[in-house]
Amino acid sequence: MTNFVSTEDFFSSIISCGQRFWHLWTPENHQVLFTSEQDFMIGMDLMAISALLHPTVRVLTFELMSNHVHMTLIGTETAVHDLFNTFKKYLTRHFEHQHYYVDLSNFVCSLRELRSVAEVREVISYNNRNGFLVNPDTTPFSYRWGANRFFFNPDAKLRYAKDATKMTIRQRQKLTHGRAADALDNVMMLDGYACPMCFCDIKIAESFYRNASDYLYSISRNVESAKKIAEECGERVFYTDGELFRIVCTLADAKSKGTSPGLLPKDAKIEIAKTLHYDYNADNKKIARMLKLDIHILNGMFTSRSS
Repeated sequence: MTNFVSTEDFFSSIISCGQRFWHLWTPENHQVLFTSEQDFMIGMDLMAISALLHPTVRVLTFELMSNHVHMTLIGTETAVHDLFNTFKKYLTRHFEHQHYYVDLSNFVCSLRELRSVAEVREVISYNNRNGFLVNPDTTPFSYRWGANRFFFNPDAKLRYAKDATKMTIRQRQKLTHGRAADALDNVMMLDGYACPMCFCDIKIAESFYRNASDYLYSISRNVESAKKIAEECGERVFYTDGELFRIVCTLADAKSKGTSPGLLPKDAKIEIAKTLHYDYNADNKKIARMLKLDIHILNGMFTSRSS
């Protein structure tokens, strides 16, 4: 169990040393960057090299999405920008050597400073749940393109300890199209690409939670904090059926205490439908299913979103 006094002390000590906690993200509406498994593997390799070339920055977690990136970091603002610019530089070189063109001129990062233990915890959770929300075949413990699957997962950590191998100088030169990473001897690979365990401080990130149960609650049930962060990033966050149903029940209870959503009057259902559509990005089929509303009514109210 985490000692929260120690976590607070750690947070304060980082701040007193001039380091700061950050949420970094890039635009969600960017052109697709990673179109295949091979692209994602290269993205993971370049993220590892970029992070290890900037040892004054601690990466707590990160996620590579098909067209954008999320990171939670500790460092000075300048050092964090330098890490991101290194990653962008190597991505640019990679795409210059491919048969397809990706314009990275708008691949820029936004930063928000995290000013409390609670904010750090919320952003770590938001980042770690990001991948599985867009890929229904994964969970926060199986999405491959980030640090998420190593959180509170001793089996994954043990496999890294037993099976990871070092990336060679030749591999690093091929990836970066240069020699700046020649001196790095700590890029460790697992499953054919750089493993987050070699460059993410997952132990520190885990210390922001009481235990594994607290972490699981934070990534699976703390819906309102995810909504708040998504709005700040300009992203459309999506919710699982379970998360959305809990929201519907809360809204229904506010309308008529103890009443099941499906038994609400039609006017109350329509009001809740508007909240689900505009505030929670729920598609018409989900709203119809959870409120027992005619789909034709919803299609007349809103432009239909796919399930």
